[in-house]
Amino acid sequence: MVERWRKETHCFNFREGECTITLKDIAILTDLPIDGDVVCVDSTAPPKVVANMSGWQHFIWTVTGLCPPEKGDHDADGNPPLSKGQVSITWLTAEIRRKHNPEFGGIPLTEESSERDKDIYARIYILGMIGGVFFPKKSNNLISNSWLKIILGSWDDMGNLSWASTCLAQLYRSLCNASARAVKEIDGAMFIVQFWAWEHLPWIAPKVDPDKEWGPDHPLRHEAYGCR
Repeated sequence: MVERWRKETHCFNFREGECTITLKDIAILTDLPIDGDVVCVDSTAPPKVVANMSGWQHFIWTVTGLCPPEKGDHDADGNPPLSKGQVSITWLTAEIRRKHNPEFGGIPLTEESSERDKDIYARIYILGMIGGVFFPKKSNNLISNSWLKIILGSWDDMGNLSWASTCLAQLYRSLCNASARAVKEIDGAMFIVQFWAWEHLPWIAPKVDPDKEWGPDHPLRHEAYGCR
């Protein structure tokens, strides 16, 4: 698919003509909101406000309740938890598991848990979705600390952002960068490209076994589409 992408037109070029992924496709495949304000990411490092923490360390602690060490520690993938304005998703996941999984001596999250613990858990989950699903980097493990400034906002503010248009813009950018001759890796939400191709190019989609009993269809919220 990347070989068929033309960055001049933001379209896939086939013998039959041109086609592309639209905002409607993003909304249907991800259910991200289309309407809302533009997502603006501020990459400016926060000032140092605590003597024993850097600006980013304190900011991450404010959002997640966790303070990543800047030196001397690595996550399961061999990356430092905090490096060059990025935080490790693997490290965040491991720390949350140790904090809330009883198998690791943690206290499970329940209805009786404090609102602060619930809020932190939800924000870390959203952070993982941003860095691991919708806006992943080539490492698929590191997420820019700039997203933390959006995650720290109110729930209403986050819900009023146009996440679908941001995801589409990032996807276009990833495909344009990957179409260059010397590039060997790609970032971005490639699952969208895969599902879109299966929907619009049925000859490359997996074949469904007609003899297998799949059971009734389970429709998605968009009535024109369904899943098995």
